[in-house]
Amino acid sequence: MKKGGRTGKKGKIFLAFLFCFPFFVLLAASLLAFFGCLLAGVIVVLSTLVLAFVFRIALKDKSPWKARSRATDCAILIFCAFAFLGSYLLLRF
Repeated sequence: MKKGGRTGKKGKIFLAFLFCFPFFVLLAASLLAFFGCLLAGVIVVLSTLVLAFVFRIALKDKSPWKARSRATDCAILIFCAFAFLGSYLLLRF
């Protein structure tokens, strides 16, 4: 029996979808911000970062966004979320 998670064709398609998903969401967020819904765009970006954090932890070493160790990747995602939210709050108020 093979060890590991998704190794079939459906698993590869799912991981490819997960890899491309943040790009489409960030495109939607930038369109929202361009058309004046800045808060909605910020919420979309923050939710994307949180989802990437959850998937990075859940998928472990099968994650399509694996760059370093899980702890380092998650710390970077948390830092990016707080930095993005902080910059929005600084610009807004």
